[in-house]
This record gives sequence, structure tokens and C-alpha cells, in this order.
Amino acid sequence: MAKPTTWTVEVDGKTHKVEVRRKPWLAIGQVKVDDKVVTMFAAKAMAITIFNYRQHPFDIDGTWFSVVIKPNFFGYNFDLTRDGVTLAPDA
Repeated sequence: MAKPTTWTVEVDGKTHKVEVRRKPWLAIGQVKVDDKVVTMFAAKAMAITIFNYRQHPFDIDGTWFSVVIKPNFFGYNFDLTRDGVTLAPDA
């Protein structure tokens, strides 16, 4: 299983964990907030081209975030944005 990309975000004084993980054997990816799946996306060859990033919006307590899926030659990179600003992932 691919290692997830995680972010710790704060909304209205509460801390939340956002996790994005690709499951290559199922050709899907999942976005989880506090260990609950909030959206899924196709993660198979040619589902996302190198010239066509995909975004998957979701909300946490009324605040909108978006996972940006960016393919590279060996897999995918993920960004998390809030109000159009890219957030740094956890170390």
C-alpha cells in the first residue's frame, strides 16, 4: 500500500487530520478527514494526464478544502489547498 500524504489543519479551533492515499491495486484514491472517507478518485493509468490536474473539493465544518492530484512519471503527488492557498504536508 502506498504511503499516505497527511496534513494537520485547524478549523474553528479544532484540529483535523487530512489523509490522501492511493490504492493502486484497486485503481482508486481516498481522501480521509479524521479517518472518515470524504471523497474518492480514479487513480489508474491515464485517468489523470500529466497536463490535466484534478481537484476534489470537500468541507470540514463549513470550510472548503481541495485536494489537487498531480501525476508524475511514477505515480501521483497531492496538494491540499484552503481558499486557494497550498498547505504544507506533515513531515
